[in-house]
Amino acid sequence: MTADTAGSAAPPGRGPRGKNLTLLTASTAMDNAESSVTTVLFPLMRDAMGLTSSALGTLVAVAKVVGMLAGIPWVLLARRFRRKVVLAVCSGFWGIWIILAAMAGNFTQFVVLYGIAAAGFAGAGPIALEILGDLCEDHRRGRVTGMLYGGVALIAGVSAPLFGRLSGLDNGWRYGYLASGAMCLVVGMLILLFLDDPRPAARKPLSAAVAIENKARTVRSGLRELAGIQTFRLILVQRLFSGQNVMMSFGVVFLVEAHGFSTATASVVALPFSLGYLGGTVAGGRINDRMHQLRPLSGRVVMLQISQLGFAGAALICIEAAWHSIGSFVLIFAVLGFLQGQVPVVNRPLIMAVVRPELRALAFAVSVSTVEAFAYAGYALLTGFLGDAIGLQNALLIVTVLLTAVNGLASAALYRPYARDSTALAHMPHEGTPATDTGKDIPAVP
Repeated sequence: MTADTAGSAAPPGRGPRGKNLTLLTASTAMDNAESSVTTVLFPLMRDAMGLTSSALGTLVAVAKVVGMLAGIPWVLLARRFRRKVVLAVCSGFWGIWIILAAMAGNFTQFVVLYGIAAAGFAGAGPIALEILGDLCEDHRRGRVTGMLYGGVALIAGVSAPLFGRLSGLDNGWRYGYLASGAMCLVVGMLILLFLDDPRPAARKPLSAAVAIENKARTVRSGLRELAGIQTFRLILVQRLFSGQNVMMSFGVVFLVEAHGFSTATASVVALPFSLGYLGGTVAGGRINDRMHQLRPLSGRVVMLQISQLGFAGAALICIEAAWHSIGSFVLIFAVLGFLQGQVPVVNRPLIMAVVRPELRALAFAVSVSTVEAFAYAGYALLTGFLGDAIGLQNALLIVTVLLTAVNGLASAALYRPYARDSTALAHMPHEGTPATDTGKDIPAVP
């Protein structure tokens, strides 16, 4: 049994597999739940504090920039201590900062506390994805990644309209953050008690100085190895120029400002978006796995391009439409969610296929918590300030339509490097290769 599988607490059977996937999904969803409160209830906060659209961009940017800096330190902690303990802290117990943010007396205090909270949530994604990668074989990773992100979307979609109902209450936005923080605390406790981690903690405790030196050396060598993988470098560039995420961040505000819907009415689009996202991740994950089996050297890149170009087209329809019924926007947001749901089930398995298991958490910390967060922050700020200058409709056209379309076309650069790098990794013997690649020691997540 390898280092990845030794000490696994997960016995065979669907129950433990479903339990672990559910807990990993919940841990990843906490950051989205907090973002959902911000997206849905920002109009109330804006009115209460006299803010503009750029303030929403500032909030999103602060959260992503702070998360960008905090992601790798959480990964290092997860290598020194038990991963599920670190995951319980960063995705669960760290919710206390969201509760404190709900009590902020002004916007500056809120931004500071919101940023501290984001620093914790940044660790959840890379650690959860690393555990997920240890629990399943390569040919199933699109499917299980789709199930994880689909669950995240479903949680966000169900919670958003509920948060929207708080718009009828005085200080309703505060109650939303209080509820979000409380959910985090509950999830942290459940992870600590019930999550099975297939990889044990370090066996021999080291002194603090030696541990810091070893981790720094490990990170430096790991970053050098990641930088030497051309596919990984191109994925970072591709994610750096992706502005898709801001569509949902500004979607409710866009409907309120451009079409005159109330906050409670506009917030209902979050549920169809999330249900579409769920369908996109679940169906897209299975289609992605099928495409990978049929065309192992190019299928995932094909799926990536289809999702991006399709999203750009649907976003154009949504932004330019002059509909007066929320029902029409419900349908188009469901389509947007479906196409957005294709991205993680392609992107994450792409990285898993070219990066050694020992470096996957670091790779996800760099790609998801750092590069994607940086891009999200920059485009949120850009959209907010452009929204104030030229109107939110024009800002969304530039960021979510034009940029996404160009990015989709440029993703063709991945074909040759991915074929070469994935083949090289498949034939590379290395220490700690998970036994799940053979499907023998740890049962695959369905």
